[in-house]
Amino acid sequence: MRLLQLSALTLACVIVPVSAQTVQFDIQAIKHNQGKLYVQLFKGEENYNAGKAYNAVIVKAKEGSIKVTFNDVEAGDYAIRYFHDENNNGDIDTNLFGLPTEGYGFSNNAKVNFGPPNYQQMSFQVAEKPVNNFSTINY
Repeated sequence: MRLLQLSALTLACVIVPVSAQTVQFDIQAIKHNQGKLYVQLFKGEENYNAGKAYNAVIVKAKEGSIKVTFNDVEAGDYAIRYFHDENNNGDIDTNLFGLPTEGYGFSNNAKVNFGPPNYQQMSFQVAEKPVNNFSTINY
């Protein structure tokens, strides 16, 4: 009996509550209602560079702005990237120089300058409070 009590006490000390939060991301200046928006949430720079999304959603485009919500997000360092698939082919279309011909953007409204912004420009922390972030889409 004493061993069972000691095991239960040890287990209670090992279990640490996991805090999960909500990340709300506002995409602004969407040109029209055609197509879909592909939005990816990345946890950490390594996963971002490897293209391994922590979570992803596809939402119908809506002229103006939309809010995308990610629930139950663990504490950590995150970044968001997205694109507006205007022709519904599932890819971001590019021109002969490799520049996007469809809308795109990043968290923290990070700007493109001779290539995508670096991870530090678009990263944000998730901790004890819900996170609100935004981006104005680039066309």
